[in-house]
Amino acid sequence: MKPIPSVAVLIIKDDEVLLVKHTEKAGHVTGTYGLPSGRIDENETERKAAVRELLEETGLRTKEDNLIEFPKNFDVADLERKGGKKLKFGWRVFLCRDYKGEIKESEESVPQWVEIEKLDQYNLLPNIKNATLAGLRFLH
Repeated sequence: MKPIPSVAVLIIKDDEVLLVKHTEKAGHVTGTYGLPSGRIDENETERKAAVRELLEETGLRTKEDNLIEFPKNFDVADLERKGGKKLKFGWRVFLCRDYKGEIKESEESVPQWVEIEKLDQYNLLPNIKNATLAGLRFLH
């Protein structure tokens, strides 16, 4: 099965990372945490998808120019969806260096600033901690 192309936006502020907690309306298992991310729509570039997903899931606005293509791709992950179905996703992560607005909930996600050192206390989707730590290394 060919992986479903998706993108994610990594925002690190001080010692925190912006995650979204998935609600009952999300396709992900309720209560799991991930980066603001989603599928790439037909005729949409990865950067356009990343800007759109950040806005949809967090209320934050950014521009394509503010997205740094992550030096390490986390390639493919099998994600369990509601009902136990597993789907294979390809994942391109962008580091966002500038954004505007205040975080706000959507039907599918609740954005939260999470202390990076406490990531192990959260029910994370695959690769979230690895992507966050790689982003920290990239910033320093």
